Amino acid sequence: MSPPCDTQAIFQAETDLGFPLPDLLREIYMTIANGGFGPGYGVMGLNGGFTDDLGDTVEKLYARYRTTIPDEPTWEWPEGWLPICHWGCVIYSAVDCLNSPYPVYFMDVSKKEPGESMESITYFHRPSLEKWLSDWMAGKNLWKEVWEK
Repeated sequence: MSPPCDTQAIFQAETDLGFPLPDLLREIYMTIANGGFGPGYGVMGLNGGFTDDLGDTVEKLYARYRTTIPDEPTWEWPEGWLPICHWGCVIYSAVDCLNSPYPVYFMDVSKKEPGESMESITYFHRPSLEKWLSDWMAGKNLWKEVWEK
């Protein structure tokens, strides 16, 4: 686990992202850890915190995924969908930071085929970030629910 971050890191992340983090996520980053806990390979942190296997923080990965790809016109990562948890094989849980109560989705980037819509790689997972985290803490297998049906 990475140590908690300070309010300056939160301010910088929200400035870089262009939207505020959900209060719960902000509080976790500042009081528990700047990533490195949770399901899968762990919740990713803000700059200076826990990263995915490629060294990306949530801000860095969000910025990369929001970039358009000239030879893939159907690539359009949703605005405000912050990839927060890495599951391996380019699969992430993303929280919709623009719509309370902040639903969580699985995004299987590895399955994106040229010309297919982003919906083809998007799987609704939980109605809120709070529910996603509480189910993980209760020992529910978040991976199995989606991928091993």
